[in-house]
Amino acid sequence: MGAYLMKTVYIASDNIISPLGTSSEENFANVLKGISGLKKITCKTDNTDLWASILDNRQLEILSSFNNSTLLKTRFEKLLYYSAYNAANNANIDLKSESTIIVIATTKGNIELIGNNDTTVDDLNIYNSALKIAKLLNNPNKPVVVSTACTSGITALITAKRLLLSGNYNNAVICGADSVSDFVLAGFQALKALSNEPCQPFDINRKGINIGEAGAAIVLTTEKNSSYCTKLSGGAITNDANHISGPSRTGEELALAIVKAINEAGITSSDIDYISAHGTATEYNDEMESKAFGICNLNDKPLNSLKAYYGHTLGVAGLLESIIAIHSMKNNIIIKSKGYENCGTSVPLNICKNNLNIEIKHCIKTTAGFGGCNAAVIFSKTLL
Repeated sequence: MGAYLMKTVYIASDNIISPLGTSSEENFANVLKGISGLKKITCKTDNTDLWASILDNRQLEILSSFNNSTLLKTRFEKLLYYSAYNAANNANIDLKSESTIIVIATTKGNIELIGNNDTTVDDLNIYNSALKIAKLLNNPNKPVVVSTACTSGITALITAKRLLLSGNYNNAVICGADSVSDFVLAGFQALKALSNEPCQPFDINRKGINIGEAGAAIVLTTEKNSSYCTKLSGGAITNDANHISGPSRTGEELALAIVKAINEAGITSSDIDYISAHGTATEYNDEMESKAFGICNLNDKPLNSLKAYYGHTLGVAGLLESIIAIHSMKNNIIIKSKGYENCGTSVPLNICKNNLNIEIKHCIKTTAGFGGCNAAVIFSKTLL
Protein backbone atom coordinates (compact mmCIF):
# COMPACT_ATOMS: atom_id res chain seq x y z
CA MET A 1 0.00 0.00 0.00
CA GLY A 2 2.89 2.37 0.74
CA ALA A 3 4.27 2.08 -2.79
CA TYR A 4 0.76 2.57 -4.17
CA LEU A 5 0.30 5.84 -2.31
CA MET A 6 3.78 7.20 -3.10
CA LYS A 7 3.32 7.16 -6.87
CA THR A 8 2.48 10.39 -8.68
CA VAL A 9 0.34 10.38 -11.82
CA TYR A 10 1.38 13.15 -14.22
CA ILE A 11 -0.36 14.71 -17.21
CA ALA A 12 2.06 13.94 -20.05
CA SER A 13 0.10 15.39 -22.98
CA ASP A 14 -3.37 16.03 -24.36
CA ASN A 15 -5.33 16.66 -27.54
CA ILE A 16 -8.71 18.05 -28.54
CA ILE A 17 -10.43 17.99 -31.90
CA SER A 18 -13.65 19.97 -31.89
CA PRO A 19 -15.43 22.70 -33.87
CA LEU A 20 -12.95 25.09 -32.20
CA GLY A 21 -9.81 23.41 -33.50
CA THR A 22 -7.77 20.28 -34.10
CA SER A 23 -5.32 20.66 -31.21
CA SER A 24 -5.55 21.57 -27.54
CA GLU A 25 -3.59 24.75 -28.18
CA GLU A 26 -5.94 25.91 -30.95
CA ASN A 27 -8.98 25.12 -28.80
CA PHE A 28 -7.61 26.97 -25.79
CA ALA A 29 -6.69 30.00 -27.90
CA ASN A 30 -10.23 30.20 -29.26
CA VAL A 31 -12.05 29.89 -25.93
CA LEU A 32 -9.64 32.48 -24.55
CA LYS A 33 -10.95 34.83 -27.26
CA GLY A 34 -14.53 33.99 -26.32
CA ILE A 35 -15.23 32.13 -29.57
CA SER A 36 -18.03 29.56 -29.47
CA GLY A 37 -18.53 26.52 -31.70
CA LEU A 38 -22.31 26.69 -31.34
CA LYS A 39 -24.43 27.36 -34.41
CA LYS A 40 -28.11 27.12 -35.33
CA ILE A 41 -29.30 23.82 -36.80
CA THR A 42 -32.64 22.19 -37.56
CA CYS A 43 -33.75 19.08 -35.69
CA LYS A 44 -34.97 16.68 -38.40
CA THR A 45 -37.46 14.90 -36.18
CA ASP A 46 -39.68 17.93 -35.62
CA ASN A 47 -38.14 20.70 -37.80
CA THR A 48 -37.41 22.90 -34.78
CA ASP A 49 -34.43 25.24 -34.58
CA LEU A 50 -31.74 24.22 -32.11
CA TRP A 51 -28.16 25.18 -31.36
CA ALA A 52 -25.34 22.66 -31.50
CA SER A 53 -21.56 22.48 -31.89
CA ILE A 54 -20.73 20.42 -34.98
CA LEU A 55 -17.50 19.81 -36.87
CA ASP A 56 -17.10 21.80 -40.09
CA ASN A 57 -15.99 20.49 -43.49
CA ARG A 58 -12.33 21.33 -42.85
CA GLN A 59 -12.25 19.31 -39.65
CA LEU A 60 -14.16 16.42 -41.22
CA GLU A 61 -11.64 16.32 -44.07
CA ILE A 62 -8.76 16.23 -41.58
CA LEU A 63 -10.43 13.30 -39.81
CA SER A 64 -11.13 11.40 -43.02
CA SER A 65 -7.63 11.86 -44.45
CA PHE A 66 -5.79 11.19 -41.17
CA ASN A 67 -3.36 8.29 -40.90
CA ASN A 68 -5.30 5.00 -41.48
CA SER A 69 -8.67 6.64 -40.72
CA THR A 70 -10.17 4.99 -43.81
CA LEU A 71 -10.20 1.76 -41.78
CA LEU A 72 -12.74 3.29 -39.39
CA LYS A 73 -16.48 3.40 -40.11
CA THR A 74 -17.77 6.39 -38.19
CA ARG A 75 -17.09 9.93 -37.06
CA PHE A 76 -17.03 8.62 -33.48
CA GLU A 77 -14.22 6.15 -34.20
CA LYS A 78 -12.24 8.70 -36.19
CA LEU A 79 -12.51 11.27 -33.39
CA LEU A 80 -11.22 8.68 -30.92
CA TYR A 81 -8.31 7.64 -33.08
CA TYR A 82 -7.25 11.17 -34.04
CA SER A 83 -7.14 12.36 -30.44
CA ALA A 84 -5.48 9.24 -29.04
CA TYR A 85 -2.82 9.13 -31.76
CA ASN A 86 -1.87 12.79 -31.42
CA ALA A 87 -1.84 12.83 -27.63
CA ALA A 88 0.30 9.68 -27.50
CA ASN A 89 2.65 11.04 -30.17
CA ASN A 90 3.05 14.31 -28.27
CA ALA A 91 3.85 12.38 -25.08
CA ASN A 92 6.48 10.29 -26.87
CA ILE A 93 5.37 7.10 -25.10
CA ASP A 94 5.76 3.57 -26.42
CA LEU A 95 2.29 2.48 -27.55
CA LYS A 96 3.65 -0.97 -28.40
CA SER A 97 4.67 -1.59 -24.80
CA GLU A 98 2.65 -3.79 -22.45
CA SER A 99 3.14 -1.07 -19.85
CA THR A 100 0.81 1.25 -21.81
CA ILE A 101 -2.96 0.83 -21.44
CA ILE A 102 -5.72 2.45 -23.51
CA VAL A 103 -8.94 3.58 -21.81
CA ILE A 104 -11.88 4.74 -23.92
CA ALA A 105 -14.80 6.93 -22.78
CA THR A 106 -18.09 7.48 -24.58
CA THR A 107 -21.81 7.73 -24.00
CA LYS A 108 -23.25 6.80 -27.38
CA GLY A 109 -20.39 5.19 -29.32
CA ASN A 110 -21.42 4.31 -32.87
CA ILE A 111 -25.06 5.28 -32.36
CA GLU A 112 -24.80 7.41 -35.53
CA LEU A 113 -25.14 4.10 -37.46
CA ILE A 114 -28.69 3.58 -36.20
CA GLY A 115 -31.03 3.60 -39.18
CA ASN A 116 -28.48 2.30 -41.67
CA ASN A 117 -29.75 -0.88 -43.30
CA ASP A 118 -26.35 -2.61 -43.14
CA THR A 119 -25.69 -1.84 -39.46
CA THR A 120 -25.08 -4.92 -37.30
CA VAL A 121 -25.06 -5.47 -33.54
CA ASP A 122 -21.28 -5.79 -33.72
CA ASP A 123 -21.06 -2.33 -35.32
CA LEU A 124 -22.81 -0.85 -32.27
CA ASN A 125 -20.65 -2.70 -29.75
CA ILE A 126 -18.42 -0.05 -28.18
CA TYR A 127 -15.79 -2.61 -27.28
CA ASN A 128 -15.38 -3.53 -30.94
CA SER A 129 -14.59 0.12 -31.65
CA ALA A 130 -12.09 0.09 -28.78
CA LEU A 131 -10.38 -2.97 -30.26
CA LYS A 132 -10.05 -1.18 -33.61
CA ILE A 133 -8.41 1.83 -31.95
CA ALA A 134 -6.01 -0.34 -29.96
CA LYS A 135 -5.04 -2.25 -33.12
CA LEU A 136 -4.41 0.94 -35.11
CA LEU A 137 -2.27 2.25 -32.27
CA ASN A 138 -0.35 -1.06 -32.19
CA ASN A 139 -1.09 -1.53 -28.50
CA PRO A 140 -0.85 -5.15 -27.28
CA ASN A 141 -3.21 -4.81 -24.30
CA LYS A 142 -6.96 -5.27 -24.21
CA PRO A 143 -8.45 -1.76 -24.02
CA VAL A 144 -10.75 -0.67 -21.20
CA VAL A 145 -14.12 0.91 -22.04
CA VAL A 146 -15.90 3.29 -19.67
CA SER A 147 -19.47 4.29 -20.50
CA THR A 148 -21.15 5.96 -17.54
CA ALA A 149 -23.27 8.58 -19.30
CA CYS A 150 -21.86 12.11 -19.05
CA THR A 151 -19.35 11.20 -16.34
CA SER A 152 -17.58 8.78 -18.72
CA GLY A 153 -14.55 11.02 -19.37
CA ILE A 154 -13.81 11.75 -15.72
CA THR A 155 -14.57 8.18 -14.67
CA ALA A 156 -12.12 7.00 -17.33
CA LEU A 157 -9.43 9.29 -15.90
CA ILE A 158 -10.01 7.92 -12.41
CA THR A 159 -10.01 4.34 -13.74
CA ALA A 160 -6.73 4.95 -15.58
CA LYS A 161 -5.14 6.50 -12.52
CA ARG A 162 -6.02 3.46 -10.45
CA LEU A 163 -4.61 1.14 -13.11
CA LEU A 164 -1.33 3.09 -13.04
CA LEU A 165 -1.18 3.08 -9.26
CA SER A 166 -1.68 -0.68 -9.25
CA GLY A 167 1.81 -0.97 -10.72
CA ASN A 168 0.71 -2.94 -13.79
CA TYR A 169 1.17 -0.02 -16.19
CA ASN A 170 3.37 3.07 -16.51
CA ASN A 171 1.34 4.96 -19.10
CA ALA A 172 -2.34 5.34 -19.96
CA VAL A 173 -3.95 6.91 -23.02
CA ILE A 174 -7.46 8.04 -22.10
CA CYS A 175 -9.47 9.00 -25.16
CA GLY A 176 -13.11 9.90 -25.52
CA ALA A 177 -15.55 10.90 -28.23
CA ASP A 178 -19.21 11.38 -29.03
CA SER A 179 -20.84 12.63 -32.21
CA VAL A 180 -24.02 14.58 -32.89
CA SER A 181 -26.63 12.46 -34.64
CA ASP A 182 -30.37 12.57 -35.31
CA PHE A 183 -30.79 9.87 -32.65
CA VAL A 184 -29.07 11.94 -29.95
CA LEU A 185 -30.92 15.14 -30.84
CA ALA A 186 -34.27 13.35 -30.91
CA GLY A 187 -33.61 11.75 -27.54
CA PHE A 188 -32.81 14.99 -25.75
CA GLN A 189 -35.64 16.75 -27.57
CA ALA A 190 -38.05 14.09 -26.25
CA LEU A 191 -36.85 14.96 -22.73
CA LYS A 192 -37.54 18.63 -23.49
CA ALA A 193 -33.94 19.33 -22.46
CA LEU A 194 -32.69 21.17 -25.55
CA SER A 195 -32.51 24.95 -25.84
CA ASN A 196 -33.44 26.85 -29.00
CA GLU A 197 -30.87 29.48 -28.02
CA PRO A 198 -27.18 29.34 -27.05
CA CYS A 199 -27.09 27.82 -23.57
CA GLN A 200 -26.59 29.90 -20.40
CA PRO A 201 -25.16 27.72 -17.62
CA PHE A 202 -26.18 28.79 -14.09
CA ASP A 203 -28.07 31.82 -15.43
CA ILE A 204 -31.60 32.64 -14.31
CA ASN A 205 -32.74 32.65 -17.96
CA ARG A 206 -31.23 29.31 -18.94
CA LYS A 207 -33.43 27.15 -21.16
CA GLY A 208 -31.50 23.90 -21.44
CA ILE A 209 -28.75 22.01 -23.21
CA ASN A 210 -26.96 22.49 -26.53
CA ILE A 211 -25.43 19.26 -27.87
CA GLY A 212 -21.85 19.14 -29.18
CA GLU A 213 -19.36 16.69 -30.69
CA ALA A 214 -15.65 16.30 -30.11
CA GLY A 215 -12.77 13.96 -29.50
CA ALA A 216 -10.26 14.40 -26.68
CA ALA A 217 -7.39 12.48 -25.13
CA ILE A 218 -5.11 12.76 -22.11
CA VAL A 219 -1.95 10.73 -21.53
CA LEU A 220 -1.22 9.89 -17.90
CA THR A 221 2.13 8.56 -16.75
CA THR A 222 4.00 7.64 -13.58
CA GLU A 223 7.33 8.29 -15.29
CA LYS A 224 8.89 11.58 -14.21
CA ASN A 225 9.85 14.24 -16.72
CA SER A 226 10.92 17.83 -16.13
CA SER A 227 8.30 19.07 -18.63
CA TYR A 228 5.35 17.67 -16.65
CA CYS A 229 3.86 20.49 -14.58
CA THR A 230 0.44 19.05 -13.74
CA LYS A 231 -0.66 15.91 -11.92
CA LEU A 232 -3.95 14.12 -11.39
CA SER A 233 -3.87 14.28 -7.61
CA GLY A 234 -7.31 13.00 -6.66
CA GLY A 235 -10.57 11.60 -7.94
CA ALA A 236 -13.79 10.00 -6.76
CA ILE A 237 -17.10 8.62 -8.07
CA THR A 238 -20.50 8.49 -6.36
CA ASN A 239 -24.12 7.84 -7.33
CA ASP A 240 -27.38 9.53 -6.37
CA ALA A 241 -29.62 6.47 -6.80
CA ASN A 242 -32.25 9.14 -7.41
CA HIS A 243 -33.66 8.95 -10.95
CA ILE A 244 -32.73 7.67 -14.42
CA SER A 245 -32.36 11.19 -15.83
CA GLY A 246 -32.88 13.62 -12.94
CA PRO A 247 -30.01 14.43 -10.56
CA SER A 248 -30.14 14.58 -6.79
CA ARG A 249 -32.21 17.43 -5.39
CA THR A 250 -29.79 18.00 -2.48
CA GLY A 251 -26.33 17.84 -4.08
CA GLU A 252 -25.08 15.69 -1.21
CA GLU A 253 -23.88 12.87 -3.46
CA LEU A 254 -21.78 15.08 -5.76
CA ALA A 255 -20.51 16.79 -2.61
CA LEU A 256 -19.33 13.40 -1.35
CA ALA A 257 -17.38 12.82 -4.58
CA ILE A 258 -15.82 16.28 -4.21
CA VAL A 259 -14.81 15.63 -0.59
CA LYS A 260 -13.33 12.24 -1.44
CA ALA A 261 -11.35 13.70 -4.36
CA ILE A 262 -10.02 16.53 -2.19
CA ASN A 263 -9.02 14.08 0.54
CA GLU A 264 -7.21 11.84 -1.95
CA ALA A 265 -5.31 14.88 -3.23
CA GLY A 266 -4.16 15.61 0.32
CA ILE A 267 -5.52 19.15 0.33
CA THR A 268 -8.50 21.02 1.79
CA SER A 269 -11.35 22.90 0.14
CA SER A 270 -9.58 26.17 0.92
CA ASP A 271 -6.72 25.08 -1.36
CA ILE A 272 -8.96 24.92 -4.45
CA ASP A 273 -8.31 27.89 -6.73
CA TYR A 274 -10.71 27.14 -9.58
CA ILE A 275 -13.79 25.03 -10.33
CA SER A 276 -14.48 23.70 -13.82
CA ALA A 277 -18.15 22.80 -13.37
CA HIS A 278 -20.36 20.47 -15.38
CA GLY A 279 -22.82 23.33 -15.86
CA THR A 280 -25.24 21.93 -18.45
CA ALA A 281 -27.66 24.90 -18.29
CA THR A 282 -30.55 22.71 -17.19
CA GLU A 283 -32.60 23.73 -14.17
CA TYR A 284 -31.88 20.63 -12.11
CA ASN A 285 -28.19 20.08 -12.90
CA ASP A 286 -27.11 23.65 -12.19
CA GLU A 287 -29.15 23.77 -8.99
CA MET A 288 -27.72 20.45 -7.79
CA GLU A 289 -24.14 21.53 -8.50
CA SER A 290 -24.58 24.83 -6.71
CA LYS A 291 -25.82 22.99 -3.61
CA ALA A 292 -22.90 20.56 -3.77
CA PHE A 293 -20.38 23.40 -3.97
CA GLY A 294 -22.12 25.11 -1.05
CA ILE A 295 -21.94 21.95 1.08
CA CYS A 296 -18.20 21.76 0.37
CA ASN A 297 -17.61 25.47 1.14
CA LEU A 298 -16.54 26.05 -2.46
CA ASN A 299 -19.28 28.43 -3.56
CA ASP A 300 -16.97 31.45 -3.33
CA LYS A 301 -14.30 29.89 -5.58
CA PRO A 302 -13.94 31.16 -9.19
CA LEU A 303 -16.03 28.91 -11.41
CA ASN A 304 -16.87 28.43 -15.06
CA SER A 305 -18.80 26.15 -17.38
CA LEU A 306 -17.59 25.55 -20.94
CA LYS A 307 -20.91 24.34 -22.35
CA ALA A 308 -21.60 27.64 -24.18
CA TYR A 309 -18.35 27.10 -26.13
CA TYR A 310 -18.63 23.39 -26.96
CA GLY A 311 -22.19 22.42 -26.16
CA HIS A 312 -22.64 19.29 -24.08
CA THR A 313 -20.27 16.76 -25.64
CA LEU A 314 -21.71 13.92 -23.56
CA GLY A 315 -19.16 11.21 -22.65
CA VAL A 316 -16.14 13.23 -23.75
CA ALA A 317 -17.20 16.42 -21.90
CA GLY A 318 -15.18 15.64 -18.79
CA LEU A 319 -12.00 14.92 -20.77
CA LEU A 320 -12.33 17.95 -23.05
CA GLU A 321 -13.11 20.33 -20.20
CA SER A 322 -10.29 18.85 -18.10
CA ILE A 323 -7.84 19.67 -20.89
CA ILE A 324 -9.02 23.29 -21.01
CA ALA A 325 -8.71 23.41 -17.22
CA ILE A 326 -5.16 22.02 -17.40
CA HIS A 327 -4.19 24.68 -19.95
CA SER A 328 -5.86 27.29 -17.74
CA MET A 329 -3.60 26.16 -14.90
CA LYS A 330 -0.51 26.37 -17.11
CA ASN A 331 -1.43 29.90 -18.18
CA ASN A 332 -2.90 31.03 -14.83
CA ILE A 333 -6.10 32.25 -16.44
CA ILE A 334 -9.72 31.15 -15.97
CA ILE A 335 -11.91 31.35 -19.07
CA LYS A 336 -15.09 33.37 -18.61
CA SER A 337 -18.31 31.39 -18.27
CA LYS A 338 -19.91 32.38 -21.56
CA GLY A 339 -23.67 33.02 -21.46
CA TYR A 340 -23.82 33.83 -17.76
CA GLU A 341 -25.25 37.14 -16.59
CA ASN A 342 -27.43 36.71 -13.49
CA CYS A 343 -27.56 34.08 -10.76
CA GLY A 344 -30.09 31.34 -11.38
CA THR A 345 -29.35 28.99 -8.48
CA SER A 346 -30.40 28.96 -4.83
CA VAL A 347 -26.76 28.92 -3.74
CA PRO A 348 -24.92 31.91 -5.27
CA LEU A 349 -21.69 31.00 -7.04
CA ASN A 350 -18.60 33.01 -7.98
CA ILE A 351 -19.03 32.59 -11.74
CA CYS A 352 -16.48 34.30 -13.98
CA LYS A 353 -18.12 36.84 -16.29
CA ASN A 354 -14.71 37.79 -17.69
CA ASN A 355 -11.40 36.00 -18.14
CA LEU A 356 -9.66 36.00 -14.77
CA ASN A 357 -5.89 36.10 -14.30
CA ILE A 358 -5.13 34.19 -11.12
CA GLU A 359 -2.51 31.72 -9.96
CA ILE A 360 -4.03 28.25 -10.09
CA LYS A 361 -2.34 25.57 -7.99
CA HIS A 362 -5.32 23.25 -7.58
CA CYS A 363 -8.38 22.88 -9.82
CA ILE A 364 -11.43 20.66 -9.39
CA LYS A 365 -13.41 19.34 -12.35
CA THR A 366 -16.91 17.99 -11.73
CA THR A 367 -19.36 16.01 -13.86
CA ALA A 368 -22.80 14.48 -13.38
CA GLY A 369 -24.89 12.24 -15.59
CA PHE A 370 -27.93 10.10 -16.22
CA GLY A 371 -28.40 7.26 -13.79
CA GLY A 372 -27.36 9.55 -10.94
CA CYS A 373 -23.62 9.20 -11.50
CA ASN A 374 -21.21 11.88 -10.25
CA ALA A 375 -17.45 12.21 -10.62
CA ALA A 376 -14.84 14.73 -9.53
CA VAL A 377 -11.09 15.02 -10.11
CA ILE A 378 -8.38 17.33 -8.76
CA PHE A 379 -5.55 18.63 -10.94
CA SER A 380 -2.55 20.11 -9.15
CA LYS A 381 0.64 21.82 -10.19
CA THR A 382 3.77 19.91 -9.35
CA LEU A 383 7.49 20.58 -9.06
CA LEU A 384 9.66 17.67 -10.14
